[in-house]
Amino acid sequence: MGHRSFCSAILILSFLLTLETSQYSSCHASTNTRSNTLACIEEERLALLDFKSSFNITTGVNHLNGLLSSWTGDHCCQWHGVVCSNRTIASENGRVITELRLRNKVYPDSFGYIIDVPNRLNARELSSALLKLRYLEHLDLGWNDFSGSSVPSFLGSMPRLRYLNLSNARFHGLVPHQLGNLSRLRVLDLSSGPGEYDSQLFVENLNWVSALKSLRRLDLSRVDLQRASDGFAKVLNMLPSLTYLRLSSCRLGNVSEGDPNQIKLLFGDYVNSTLLQHLDLSVNGLRGSIPDVIQKMQSLRVLDLSANLLNSSIPLWLGSGLENLVRINLGFNYLTGGVPDSLVNLTSLEFLDLSFNALEGSIPRSLLNLCNLKVLDFTMNKLNGTLLETFNTTSLSRCTGNSLEKLSLRWNKITGPLPVWVGQYLVSLKILDFSNNSFYGPIPESFGNLSKLKILDLSHNQLNGTVPQTLGQLSLLKALILSSNSLEGTLSEAHLANLSSLKELDIGVNPLAFHVTSDWVPPFQLTYVNFRSCNIGPEFPNWLSTQKQIITLYLSNTSISDVLPPWFPYLKSHFLDLSYNNISGKLPTFLTPKALYMNLYLSNNKFEGPMPTFPFNLNRLDLTNNLISGPLPSHIGNMTPTLDNLLLSGNKINGSIPDSLCQIRTLRVLDLSKNRLSSDVPDCWSNFKILAVLDLSENNISGVIPSSFGSATALKSLHLGNNSLNGEIPISLKNCTNLVILDLGENRLFGNLPKWIGKSLLNLEILRLRSNMLKDNIPLEFCRLTQLQVLDLSQNNISGTIPSCFGNLKGMTTGDGTASEIGIYRWSTTYGENMVQFMKGKELEYTKTLRLLVNMDISGNQITGTIPTELTKLVALRGLNLSDNHLEGNIPAMIGNIKTLESLDLSKNQLSGSIPHSMSFLNSLSHLNLSYNDLSGEIPSGNQLQTLDDPSIYVGNSELCGAPLPECETSKPPGSENGQNQGHGDNDDDNLDGFYISLSAGYVTGLWGVLGILFFKKKWRDAYFKFVDNIKERASSAIKTRVTSQRRGNRGNQNHIDEWIWTSVEELEQRR
Repeated sequence: MGHRSFCSAILILSFLLTLETSQYSSCHASTNTRSNTLACIEEERLALLDFKSSFNITTGVNHLNGLLSSWTGDHCCQWHGVVCSNRTIASENGRVITELRLRNKVYPDSFGYIIDVPNRLNARELSSALLKLRYLEHLDLGWNDFSGSSVPSFLGSMPRLRYLNLSNARFHGLVPHQLGNLSRLRVLDLSSGPGEYDSQLFVENLNWVSALKSLRRLDLSRVDLQRASDGFAKVLNMLPSLTYLRLSSCRLGNVSEGDPNQIKLLFGDYVNSTLLQHLDLSVNGLRGSIPDVIQKMQSLRVLDLSANLLNSSIPLWLGSGLENLVRINLGFNYLTGGVPDSLVNLTSLEFLDLSFNALEGSIPRSLLNLCNLKVLDFTMNKLNGTLLETFNTTSLSRCTGNSLEKLSLRWNKITGPLPVWVGQYLVSLKILDFSNNSFYGPIPESFGNLSKLKILDLSHNQLNGTVPQTLGQLSLLKALILSSNSLEGTLSEAHLANLSSLKELDIGVNPLAFHVTSDWVPPFQLTYVNFRSCNIGPEFPNWLSTQKQIITLYLSNTSISDVLPPWFPYLKSHFLDLSYNNISGKLPTFLTPKALYMNLYLSNNKFEGPMPTFPFNLNRLDLTNNLISGPLPSHIGNMTPTLDNLLLSGNKINGSIPDSLCQIRTLRVLDLSKNRLSSDVPDCWSNFKILAVLDLSENNISGVIPSSFGSATALKSLHLGNNSLNGEIPISLKNCTNLVILDLGENRLFGNLPKWIGKSLLNLEILRLRSNMLKDNIPLEFCRLTQLQVLDLSQNNISGTIPSCFGNLKGMTTGDGTASEIGIYRWSTTYGENMVQFMKGKELEYTKTLRLLVNMDISGNQITGTIPTELTKLVALRGLNLSDNHLEGNIPAMIGNIKTLESLDLSKNQLSGSIPHSMSFLNSLSHLNLSYNDLSGEIPSGNQLQTLDDPSIYVGNSELCGAPLPECETSKPPGSENGQNQGHGDNDDDNLDGFYISLSAGYVTGLWGVLGILFFKKKWRDAYFKFVDNIKERASSAIKTRVTSQRRGNRGNQNHIDEWIWTSVEELEQRR
């Protein structure tokens, strides 16, 4: 019984202990629960609300629903971006805030560029309320907007900070040195991306950075460091834990600009670099060679020196001792030499970008044995050889085929056929770019095995054959680019049936046909279509009506002979090119696309009728060479207020130029030439500050040239030729100092040639003033137009002499078309300069070759004096026309120096002397006219002159002889060019004088012997005069016939002959 009681007591005691323990555990659990849900301390909660109030959250509802929408209530540790500690601090009576993560979400495109940052927090400046978060260790405010305010210095008073990220938060100004007080800081990111803010942060010196002994990651990209680069290496040596250094776009290249090896100067003393894993110095414009200090960075995994001015070869040590490298980017430099074989030692390498350099030679075979390589980019180099030589099946590694995702050899000099092994081994490829090389032959069928391929670009090669149907197996393909080859055959539905992911189809500039059934519905939705110069006509392709996402559509020169279908205006394309077809009918009213702009290229078709209403966001309109009629819309300025290019040349547009056109201040190119416009030009051009090309030529415009043209100071090309403009050339044009082309020819302008043209328009390369009523001398100021390539002053009333200083016109001595600004308009893709010049005896229109033309035409004036010998310095001249003036003297002896001369016209002057022998050296000469002068002597023979065998070239020069004219008399004493003796000594001269004296004496003796007999013998005298009467009648008849048949240039010579004959006959009659 006692024992049982004892056991019972024990059981009761155990129960009580268990119950107590259970209650204690329950109580402890409850305490922990309260601890975990305990609100943040009130002071910090209020600080957060104060911080929230500094943001402008009333500008849009998105902000209220974004980062700070949850910042309500007492439990601030549950607010978005707020992180509290897991333990409480008794003295604070709550959980303290240790992290504030308010980095905004960004949306990049497929290339990694940020295209959208919604719901950015916006404040005038960073609130000092953050100072009340005394335990804050992590602060991230990236991708918000602090309105260009400066980084506050109070951040240096937050000593617990270990992580500070203010990247892309739109701060600018001086970075405060107080940040150097953050001794615990491990990560500092003040970087920003391009275009994030007009201004950027800058640093006066980097001494404060050296105090951040714990720093592991430093990103100052786009912070201006050009003032603080001194002692740069010394500062880095004070950061022993640094593993990540990114200084992209910091203007480091502006330091010591004269030093050819800036990058070595920058890193020369950097010795504490063994822990560095990431080094990015891209986009700094640094000169010199890749610094040797990099080979000591044995922990380096990422090396980015792209977009600098490095001009050395790739060092061999790059592939030795840096086996940890995962990523190398040396693109966009000036690296030379070959690709070193040592790179094969980088077995961890995943990314190798050597694009946009000047590397030569072949690609090392061993590169494709790098098993981890994912990206290999050799774009824009000078690599050559064939891929069959570079790689073969025995050198290929299976592991490469499993890893390589991008292979780009774009813009090199690689030749040979496309290798079959690409489709057999590189089965992981997503991007294959062999464009702009010299590959030839067919596209291998094996390319259809690249099942992961997304981009295939084989454009701009010499490929031929048909497009293999196996490409239709590439169901992930987004871009198929085969343009600018010699591919032939037909592209059909079978080629495209499985390409459900396709977005870009580019087969333009191939002799390909694209034929599908009229009811075909493609499995894809294209955004980019290029069928330029393919055969898809004659009907308009109906399948395009199913494509609702097309942005760019090229259908130019595709043999379409149809009208636009009713659904076509609903495509809403941003860029539409239907040029060079045979499309007829009236233009539809195009719907406004959901884009900032729209471009329409509809030139060289048969569109007719009046101009319709166009979308208000129309940026470029090209209707050149159609049948558009009627006047320009009177409200065109309101209809299309953002026009950049308006090209309406070669239509039937009539009426006047509407005043509203002057409201389109965005115009850069305006071409209304070759229409039927009339009336005056409105004087309202003062608002055109960016107008560069104005072409109103070949209309029937009258009145004076508006003085407001002088306010369009950006003009580079002004064409007003072939109209009915009158008055003087306005002096306001002297303000258009950027003019390269000034064409006022074939009008009714009068007055003197303006001297200010030579003083102000110093960039002129073409000056055309032909066929006006301009007068006075050629101003000597014209000699200052050193860029001039075409000078056309013909058919005016200009007098005086040709300035000898024309020999200083450098544009006519070099003829460097590559340096010419003619037709270089980067903001216009279709406007083409054209100019009519009288060359080779006829009018020729120059278009694409205009910038190569070098011509001087001063014909049809009243020019006197001699031809300056200085003109023979213009050795780039292709045409020289001085005809129909009053020039005299000799043709310059050194005319043969102008070896590029193709057309030479000196006709209808009073030039004398012989034709210079040097003219036979003009090997390019195809047109020559020396007619109606007073030239004499033998025509030079040999070389190009032998091919110019038309006698009319020399007609009107009675003293010329030799082919193609009659041969010269063999007894004629030899003379030299221009009447000067060549090679005769004194003895020869004496003998020649005696010869002429003897000849004269004999002639006089013989003449008097005959006359004496006639004087004393009457019968002889009667018979002689009877004979003379017969001669008189025959001569009279012959002279009348010949006089009526002679041309103007020979009329004077015939009159002399006629007068001499009749005088002789009358004297004989009197003597009788």
